Amino acid sequence: MQNNMPLKYLQARHGEVAPGYLHPRFEPILRETRGVVIFHEQVMRLFDELTGCGLGKADVLQRHLGRPRDLPRIEEFVRRRALERGFPPALIAQVWRVLAGFGSFGFAKAHGAAFALPTYQSAWLKTHYPAEFLAGLLTHDPGMWPKDLIVAEARNLGVPVLGLDVQTSGLEYRVEELVDGSLGIRLALPELVGSSEAERARIARHQPFTSLQDFRNRVHPRKRTFEALARVGAPGLFRWL
Repeated sequence: MQNNMPLKYLQARHGEVAPGYLHPRFEPILRETRGVVIFHEQVMRLFDELTGCGLGKADVLQRHLGRPRDLPRIEEFVRRRALERGFPPALIAQVWRVLAGFGSFGFAKAHGAAFALPTYQSAWLKTHYPAEFLAGLLTHDPGMWPKDLIVAEARNLGVPVLGLDVQTSGLEYRVEELVDGSLGIRLALPELVGSSEAERARIARHQPFTSLQDFRNRVHPRKRTFEALARVGAPGLFRWL
């Protein structure tokens, strides 16, 4: 990332630029990723090609790239051995910048594959079932993105986000069909700040309600829960007032 590798990979992947392998001896190592260093295994093979150290030591070197105090020692070793193996100084400096930058973020090929599969699956779901996909994302809250960002993305995709309603909101985010046939996402009861888990469970269990008195008798809400519902303007409750 420090070396802008994602952009370089995408440009090469889509044919906007020709892959750059830095040196013909690196092409077998970097061909599958269009000349961009992505995986730990590639870093190990580059270390081995540059220094002849063997893959065992190369594995140790790539793991130590994330330790700033070790970088000068590794750099000195790489520059000295690469010169001995016939690489020109300018190329060594260029390759070292790539390797040193890789220490800030990198992963093994197996790790990349484990991410790639759910990434493609998620992209397909988001494209063909955006309401269902985002409702699931909001419910399970993986924590990588704040919920307001997910809600903004839903609106950007034309998926309405419906307010909390004691008649229809569940313990999870739900997909509801609107009068025009489109789909919206209904906010979930756990988003009602100030309510207890037991109160939310009773709301979900006793839906629907016929009146405010019916709601009170079956849910037994505390005053603060009524106040929380009033703050969010829950239409399924206050339409009886």
